[in-house]
Amino acid sequence: MVFLLTCWKWFNGVLKEANIQVNAENQDKIDEFIHKFIGDQSRYGRCSADWKKASREIKANPELKKDLISKLKALQ
Repeated sequence: MVFLLTCWKWFNGVLKEANIQVNAENQDKIDEFIHKFIGDQSRYGRCSADWKKASREIKANPELKKDLISKLKALQ
């Protein structure tokens, strides 16, 4: 069974790049991580706290996206 993070559709492409398979065991952990990552980035002024803007900023910023993917890989 394939799980997709329906609230974070934009994030599914990032998960695919990180070779992360979402399943029942890790779905909550990944969701929690997304909240923390976006919150941390907005506190540091690198990213908006507005989730739609944050997704566009992450997609447009290769370094930010690379950091996100690296941290996702570390979750495994």
